Amino acid sequence: MSVLVVLQASRQSATAYTSMKFVGIDIAWCERKPSGVAVIDSDGTLIRASGNLRSNDDICEFAGLNDHEDFVVTIDAPLIVKNADKQRPVERELTAIFGPYDAGPFPANLSNAAFQPTGRVQKFARQLDALGFKHEPKVAKQQPQRVFLEVFPSPAQVVLFPCLTHSGHTHCRPLRYKHKPGRSWVEVQCEWDMYRARVRSLQVKEPALKFSSDVSQALGIDVSELTGVRYKVLDDLVDGIFCAYLAYYFWYWGDERRWIIGDMNDGYVALPRCGLLNCQLNEDLR
Repeated sequence: MSVLVVLQASRQSATAYTSMKFVGIDIAWCERKPSGVAVIDSDGTLIRASGNLRSNDDICEFAGLNDHEDFVVTIDAPLIVKNADKQRPVERELTAIFGPYDAGPFPANLSNAAFQPTGRVQKFARQLDALGFKHEPKVAKQQPQRVFLEVFPSPAQVVLFPCLTHSGHTHCRPLRYKHKPGRSWVEVQCEWDMYRARVRSLQVKEPALKFSSDVSQALGIDVSELTGVRYKVLDDLVDGIFCAYLAYYFWYWGDERRWIIGDMNDGYVALPRCGLLNCQLNEDLR
């Protein structure tokens, strides 16, 4: 089964940023495998998403990146990798902070062909450069711009979906919706259902993500009988939507609710910052 959601906003944006769009890309490490891509318009409406795009050209065409409009593009992949082996410094720091939440990263290094200059990820970054995009993790608050940056959904989920308690809040592990050895299909399908519910809950966050009736219907698919590639398309689809929301979030809040871990020399990850009071994660991220 191929899962493709293509949606059109029901109304024009009422803001001054009528051409601003926010694109999330859960990019596969080679063009033979599917990538998830989603596009949110300037008023926060999800207008299209797909979990089954292959080539870099397919991604650019689907997201409209060839157009001369303003975009914030978030990419779930290491964009700056200079170390020959082991981890980047940013991954060591992420592991120290988010490892206790089971949200640490896998190591990125140049032994992985995807991160080499001739690899898929670097080719895509150069393609964005050629289209006039700037690699810039510090998204300017509510300003027209044409930028792309690296994100990592697992710790971003830890930050954006806190568990509220009678005495305050805590942060929980990300959902285990990726199928891996030791995880049954029933387990990952149930976790995906919870992930979908969390994405839907972004409707009541700030900024609010809007879903048309078509989006809600498309996301209402029963995954209980989906496995293998059929499930992976849904996995990538929702990852793309969450990454697009991060692009919208960074543009909406600017420096106020954004953390940059690492740097542009050795690699970085942009993360949202918890907006709740007395947050231990905010202290850990200082």
